[in-house]
Amino acid sequence: MRKKNKNLLGFTMTALFLILLASTFIFINSSTYAADDFESFDHFATGFPLTGRHAFLDCSSCHLGGQFRGTPLECVLCHNNSRAPGKHAAHITSSNICDDCHTDKTWKGARFDHIDVIDPCQSCHNNHVSVGKSPQHILSTADCEDCHNTLTFKRVGRVDHAAVLGTCSSCHDGVKARGKDGSHLQTIAECDFCHSTITWRGARFDHASVTQPCSSCHNGVIATGKHPTHFLTTIECGFCHSTNTFLGAAFDHSQVTGLCLSCHNGSTATGKSTTHFVTTLDCDRCHNPARWIPLITFTHDSPDFPGDHRTTVLCVDCHRTNNQIIAWPFPAYQPECAACHADDYVPGAHGNLPITDVADCSGSCHFDGVTHSPEHRASGGGW
Repeated sequence: MRKKNKNLLGFTMTALFLILLASTFIFINSSTYAADDFESFDHFATGFPLTGRHAFLDCSSCHLGGQFRGTPLECVLCHNNSRAPGKHAAHITSSNICDDCHTDKTWKGARFDHIDVIDPCQSCHNNHVSVGKSPQHILSTADCEDCHNTLTFKRVGRVDHAAVLGTCSSCHDGVKARGKDGSHLQTIAECDFCHSTITWRGARFDHASVTQPCSSCHNGVIATGKHPTHFLTTIECGFCHSTNTFLGAAFDHSQVTGLCLSCHNGSTATGKSTTHFVTTLDCDRCHNPARWIPLITFTHDSPDFPGDHRTTVLCVDCHRTNNQIIAWPFPAYQPECAACHADDYVPGAHGNLPITDVADCSGSCHFDGVTHSPEHRASGGGW
C-alpha cells in the first residue's frame, strides 16, 4: 500500500513537471512569435506609412489604449490639439489639410499653398504673421493680389492702377517706376492728364498744364515744329495757332519779321494775281494786313510825281504798260508837269515863253522874288 502511494506521488510530480515544461515552452514560443510579428508588420499596408517624425513615435502615441483599429489617417483628426498638437491660435485661416503646407519631418519651414487660404492676403501679410508692405510701398489698397502673385512679392508682373491711392508721380519718379525722361516737356501736371495706364504713348495732351513756351516742345524734335516753308517770325506758336489745331491760324501780321512777299508768294499764302501791276515793291506799299481790297491809295514819294490830281488818275494813265516804269509822253521834260502836259501848252497864253521856262505848270508863275507860287494846282480846275 505504501509502495502504491509512492508510485502515485512520483507520477503526479512527473505530470506537474511536464505541464510546467510545456507551459514554459508555449510562453517562450508565443513571445517569439509576437516579436517576429511586430518586426515583420508592414505599416504601409494600413495606408499610413511611418515616415519622417512618425517613424520615431511610440505606437501608443497614436494607438490610444492599445486600440489599433479605427486610428485616424487624416492629419487634422489626430493633430487637433487633443490627440496631438494642432493649429495654434495665430494660425492663418485655411483648410484642414495640414500636408498641403507641412511635412511629417517638421512643422517649421512649411511650403505654403495659397490655394487653401480662405482669408484675404493682408490678414497674413501684415508684417506680424508674415511679411507685409514695406514703408516704401506705394499707396494702394490692401489687396495684395491686385499686383502680386503667390510665387514672389518681387518683380511685380502687373500693376492694377485702379488699386493705387497716390498720385502717378508718387510712384513714377524714375526710382520706384519709370518717370519723365530728360527730354520731357516741362509741366506740373500729373501723368494721367496726358497718359493712360495702358501705355505711355499716344498721350492725349493738355496744353493748359504746360509751363514753358510752345517752342520748347514744338521744335521739330520733341513735337512737330515749323516746317521749312513757314514764314519768318520770332513769335511763339500761340500768337497765331491754337492748341486744338495748327490749321486755321489767327494770323497777326504785326509779329512778322520778314517782307510780305516772303509769305505772299502764291505758295505759302496768296500772292499777286496774273493781272497784278508789275512792281518790285512789297505788298504793304499798297495793301494793309486787314484786307487786300480795296486798294489803298498809293502815295508817291518820288519827285517824279507832281502831286494829287483833281480828277481820278489811274495808274495806267501814267504807267501805260502796267509797269512800275513810267512811259513818259514827253520824257525830255520829266519830272515836270510838261512831261505829260506838253501838248496842253499854249505859248500865246503864256507870254510866248518857251515851254522849258514854264515846264512846272504848278509852280512856275507868280514869282515874288523868293518863291514861285503856283498858278495851277494839280487838284484844282481853271486851267
